[in-house]
Amino acid sequence: MAAAPSAGTVKTRYLHDVDNDTKSRLYSGPGVIASITGVSLSKAKDAIRQVRYGSRWLDFPRTPTIKRTYDGDIEGALRLLGYVGYWRHLPDRPTLAAYLNARTGMERDHPCVVYLSTHGVAVSGGVFCDVFSRGVVIDIDEAKGRRKSVSHVLVLTKRIAPSTIASREPASKAKKAGANGKRDQLFREAIKAETGATRIRVTPNEVFVILPDQGGWYWLGARDSLEEQILEPRRGGRLRGNTAEAAAYRASMGY
Repeated sequence: MAAAPSAGTVKTRYLHDVDNDTKSRLYSGPGVIASITGVSLSKAKDAIRQVRYGSRWLDFPRTPTIKRTYDGDIEGALRLLGYVGYWRHLPDRPTLAAYLNARTGMERDHPCVVYLSTHGVAVSGGVFCDVFSRGVVIDIDEAKGRRKSVSHVLVLTKRIAPSTIASREPASKAKKAGANGKRDQLFREAIKAETGATRIRVTPNEVFVILPDQGGWYWLGARDSLEEQILEPRRGGRLRGNTAEAAAYRASMGY
């Protein structure tokens, strides 16, 4: 087994398979951070939250979601985790294949965040990791999107002392189940109040109701869409979100 890099040095020609310890989809920003540093996906997301909000996000009623990320998010999160380097912009925007063949200096073997026209990928020497490899490290010749253009690259050149990353302690299963059960009940009450339904059936993905003037089940919509309409009411939505029950559900979700 190779020795771990000492403080100040970066392990070259190496990436980590992404440890997705969450139940969420893998997005490119947290994914490249996890692949380069070896931290779990949840810790990579916490590092991005700390860049955006500082440790005060722990006081938010809900954990901020991390989907789309920006250059400053990635660079800042990597710095918190002990990785620093420099940016190089490529105004001629070569294809990924051309960029890989033309690499010189540290870019040939040091871990880099390479920004394609669609997303960021992790590259180090001859290995590659991104969302299309599903967070698994693959040979660079097997990488998809080799015809996509490269706009800029963050080259990680050295290690520094990492910072403490603020993180929420996971709730116990019993406490989480109780909180989820209460929110589910409030959601059902909000749907009933918003629609006037006499009966409601909620599945993990869909909501069905029986309305007073109907004799059978009616598909109301996808659950996540209906939740969004209650949490963030918009004009023209199927649900207005202006009932007391809807307000109670919003409060339980931290809105």
